[in-house]
Amino acid sequence: MRSLLRSGVSRVVAGVVIAGVAVYAVTYLDPFLALFMVPFFAAGCARGKHPLGLLALSLVPAIALLAASAVKYELIGVPLVTYDHYFLRRNLLMLAYNDWRVAGALLTFVAGLLWYLKTLLAGRGVFSRFEKATLPVLSVVALANVNSLQSWDSNILNWELVPKPPTLETFAKSYQVPPPGLHVDPEGTGPLLKGDNLNAPAEGRPDIFFVLEESTLPPEALRPGANSTVLFAHSAARGGPLHVHTWAGGTWKTEFSVVAQMRPQEFGGDGEYVFHQLAGRVKRSIFTALKSQGYRTVVVYPVPGYFLNARTFYDSIGVDEFYDPASLGLGSGWSWKTSDSAMYDALLRKIGSTGEPVAVLILTINQHGPHDTTKPVDDYLARFSDSDKAYGEFLKALEQRGRRAGVAAFGDHQPEFTAKLFTDESTWYATGYDIRCVNFSCASASDAAYKAQPLDVTMLAPVALQEFGFGLDDFSKYQHTLFQECMGDIAGCGESTQVKYNSAFAQFFE
Repeated sequence: MRSLLRSGVSRVVAGVVIAGVAVYAVTYLDPFLALFMVPFFAAGCARGKHPLGLLALSLVPAIALLAASAVKYELIGVPLVTYDHYFLRRNLLMLAYNDWRVAGALLTFVAGLLWYLKTLLAGRGVFSRFEKATLPVLSVVALANVNSLQSWDSNILNWELVPKPPTLETFAKSYQVPPPGLHVDPEGTGPLLKGDNLNAPAEGRPDIFFVLEESTLPPEALRPGANSTVLFAHSAARGGPLHVHTWAGGTWKTEFSVVAQMRPQEFGGDGEYVFHQLAGRVKRSIFTALKSQGYRTVVVYPVPGYFLNARTFYDSIGVDEFYDPASLGLGSGWSWKTSDSAMYDALLRKIGSTGEPVAVLILTINQHGPHDTTKPVDDYLARFSDSDKAYGEFLKALEQRGRRAGVAAFGDHQPEFTAKLFTDESTWYATGYDIRCVNFSCASASDAAYKAQPLDVTMLAPVALQEFGFGLDDFSKYQHTLFQECMGDIAGCGESTQVKYNSAFAQFFE
């Protein structure tokens, strides 16, 4: 009786699974189920399984892919794509080490995979009539799927412009996404511009520090009256809201926006893996521009340099020295609990006090999620207080060095929990920035357009350099001219303006 009961329940569950998948396939017109079913259906044949059970088991991998795609789509608006393999390399283990949610999901996946393979391959028998009839049909449909890949919807490149729900068809066709390229003016390239003709301040070249504050925005945005002491405070020579092009993750997108002065999304697809895809292809960056002025260029990273190919990418855009936790003496590089003060202290030790000016990008990690799930704002504000204090101490340390130093601090994206606090999605892309001049006075750039609020993150570097007394290179001047009406969000200037800018950038891209 118990065996019969288990058998009956199993068949009911299998029937529900098959019916649900059939509804999905009809609703989304997705025949690619067959492509993902065939190998598993074939592996389960000749094992004495009931037809409903075999069909349901062969659908499990497809269901798992759809579930993963739905989760990713819900979190960042982009479904699962084949080039997510860039992220699933050693990065996944690092995330699992630092985030219990990722670790739990990974362990659940491994346990589920083992159970699935054991269940699918269990039993012994002969090919049933059902199996002999169904396997050829699925194979023919799968071959038709493969043939249909020759024609595909180019809209899968435009996730933000034409959102598509997660489907197996989208996943299968995404392998054909071409290498990243710029959408440029078909009538020709943009004006020929110099990207290395900065004019250094007459008073001398200051040290330059770009400080990326992980998952950070001004505290008053989360709780009125929760003011900061230094970080994003009104004491800065220049500061305010910063418009970024990623939310709740994708720090590297903001890094790219700052150092290349370009939205990563302009290179096709969702711009998700520019560090992998564009290493060696970007020939002009804020680092190359400053190297032409005799600067020593440095990046200080709170996670291992292999994370999303960061070390290789930065090497390719003019960075002389790349330091991760292992090379900073901060441990194996697996901890996301490294304090901001530890990062600043390690940076100061590395750059020393030579006469050569330095240009540094340093990333902090103190605010990296997950935040407390019951009181995320309290958790955030407590961490912000630590970051605020550490930033103030860093500025004092720079002052005590006795050298002129220009500092631009900025948030890369909002933390993940703000989606529950801000119902207006447009506000999800606002962080903050402040610009300071240590041991000298900022230039207080008089350009009215540069005073626009908020500031787009792609404009942050040239704005900061102007405050530090630099005359901009030709490329940055052209950027300013094109986007002077929409410096708070360059996408607001429209596609035609962005295409003109892309065409000018194309001479620095291959």
